[in-house]
Amino acid sequence: MGRWFTEAVVDTGRLPLFFLLVSFLLAFLFIRFSVRMIRAEVSWWPGNVTPGGMHIHHVMFGLVMVLVSGFALVALSSYETPVANCILAGVFGVGSALMLDEFALILHLRDVYWAEEGRSSIDAVFVAIAISALFLLGVHPIGFAGDFEAYQQNRSLLTLVAVLVVIFGQLVLAAITVLKGKLWTGLVGLFFVPLLVVGAIRLARPSSPWARWRYTDKPEKQTRAWVREKRFREPVVRAKIVAQEALSGRFGVPIEVPEPAEPQVTMPSRTLPNRLVAGIRWTRTRRRLRRTPVWRLPAILVTLSIVLAFVFVALDDEFGSTDGAVTTSSELDIGATATLLSVIAGGMITLTGLVFTAITLAMQFGASQISVRVVPLLQQQAVMRWSIGMFLSTFVFSVIIASDLALSGEWTAPVVSTSVAILLSFVSAFLFIALVARVGVVLDSARLLRWIAAQGRSSIIRMYPSSSSASRGALAASVLPPDEPTGTTTVRLKQLSPDGRILLAVNFVRIERLAQKWGVSIELMPTIGEFVAQDAVLFEIEGPQLRVRAHQLMACLVFGDTHSPTVSPAAALQAIVDIALKALSPAINDPGRAVQAIDHLEDLLMTIAPRVRTDTDDSTPTRIRGTRRTWDDYVTIATDEIRHFSTNSTQVQRRLRSLFVTLLASCPPDQHPPLLARMDALDAQAAREWKGDLDLRLASVADPQGLGSERGSSGRVLPLVVGTRQRGEENGSRDDL
Repeated sequence: MGRWFTEAVVDTGRLPLFFLLVSFLLAFLFIRFSVRMIRAEVSWWPGNVTPGGMHIHHVMFGLVMVLVSGFALVALSSYETPVANCILAGVFGVGSALMLDEFALILHLRDVYWAEEGRSSIDAVFVAIAISALFLLGVHPIGFAGDFEAYQQNRSLLTLVAVLVVIFGQLVLAAITVLKGKLWTGLVGLFFVPLLVVGAIRLARPSSPWARWRYTDKPEKQTRAWVREKRFREPVVRAKIVAQEALSGRFGVPIEVPEPAEPQVTMPSRTLPNRLVAGIRWTRTRRRLRRTPVWRLPAILVTLSIVLAFVFVALDDEFGSTDGAVTTSSELDIGATATLLSVIAGGMITLTGLVFTAITLAMQFGASQISVRVVPLLQQQAVMRWSIGMFLSTFVFSVIIASDLALSGEWTAPVVSTSVAILLSFVSAFLFIALVARVGVVLDSARLLRWIAAQGRSSIIRMYPSSSSASRGALAASVLPPDEPTGTTTVRLKQLSPDGRILLAVNFVRIERLAQKWGVSIELMPTIGEFVAQDAVLFEIEGPQLRVRAHQLMACLVFGDTHSPTVSPAAALQAIVDIALKALSPAINDPGRAVQAIDHLEDLLMTIAPRVRTDTDDSTPTRIRGTRRTWDDYVTIATDEIRHFSTNSTQVQRRLRSLFVTLLASCPPDQHPPLLARMDALDAQAAREWKGDLDLRLASVADPQGLGSERGSSGRVLPLVVGTRQRGEENGSRDDL
């Protein structure tokens, strides 16, 4: 141990750092012991320093010691004065411990030593100890760990740029890790770069800035983050609190970590964002809704495979062997290599045919058995484009390598090219598995409904950002010349969009800013999801007309050929309703699938109800008007068609009634009228269709399972009881039976 200390600490000049760390630890332990004795009011222990009745915190003593020792280290220390260096480093460590022990006081500018906020002082001390220990062990952070050795050996501009780019990339990874809420991972990752890669790739913590910026419209990721927080981080937090309080005493709060809130997505307020933020969001929306050609990605991959094939042929000619055998294996000759490449090429073209078959099957099944609205969603799936592109590119790559091997007349075996072809075939195999899994989602109605419902929840969050957001601020009126002419004009659809004529998205923020700039009132005539005919009116503008620019308003609209569930909640409801109607059609007659669809409709309506109500309450007069769907509209879209098609289906009527009962119990009274009206319609429908008393009684009961029990959810007389009942209760229940 002494030899290691001499070689690792003394001989390397780290002895002052050792004294700093030891003095820091001893001073921290002493001051914590002292304040705990003062808190316990031990009579024989000296109390606080209070000259003239003024309490002087020990951070002041630490500040003086840090200033004096720091100045002396800079001004006086050198390699010729090791003893002075060690003494000054020890004083610096003591002063740092006294200061960081009251880090929370400096941070909050109030005495929170024993409050919950006081834990930040212990965290700061742990960070200082960790950094000092790593430096003492010879581990240095980014920029100090020999990153510039390459530049010192080769002092060229290119080497310097490469070194700076590497350091900058590592710092970017550190920033991403910290923004994801992983402070310790980011700190230690400055010394061990692989931790930064892991921290930057992994999911962010739910309360981190990254989650607030990136997960607001991704409820699945937000939920996964909350689950991971509760499952993995809470035990670590509890262990850290135990260690903290063992050293520093209790902070006057219970040791139990507060239960995290339910995984809810935190949304931005409805205040108009600045121009840059609004522009970025609109660009992302347009990119998300843009129809991606199926041929584009395969064409890019095939082109890339052709280029890479010739590059690897050149590499094989440069580095390959000339003895007639593959370099990496003496048992594989030129003929075996050509056969292997031919097998890979044949397999890839076969898989390409299977991809087309799978896509055709999925489209036919989706159009005939599920819903026409689902087909465009399947066409835009990335796994289908990647599968076609990867299979074709592997085929082309293998054909080029095999052709060069056959026509070159040389005995050089393409080692690198063959290895790449084998690797591409493995990647293609995994893509084929992913494709089969995606087609399985289409063929499984339950998984397809869950997928459409997830898309619908994301669109709900984007359209209605928060159920408790602030009201939109009214825009200031523009100052206009008194003689500027006013009137009413319209903007019509003159130039047809090549992507379709269904309105998919509207940049309301941009339109409102234009209305303020022009001093006009703009009314959007069609609603999202409507088909807009040629020469139909899009905008009606009231006010001064000189500054109105129609092309700027047209740039605020996105058109497409399908109203997708990713666009609006209404599209998700319509897609699920279509699946239910297909199931209730005489050709299929599958009421069980319709009940599954109603399950997801109920979930989406429960999500929409508070948000659409708050959106209506928070609306204030602005310069833009238009038609927005109300709560009555969503109830109509989700339930009326199914109610009409539920003739002679007891379980569908019972499940639909259960949906209305659940919404009535959850929604405020002002949202009850459309629900009560449909309950009355169900009662009238049951009275018309069912003439027998038993059938009428069965159809008039709400049941969340459709036909899970005779009396449904309201007539459960034998609940599950865990434990032992009293004898009297058992007899009473038997008497009731």
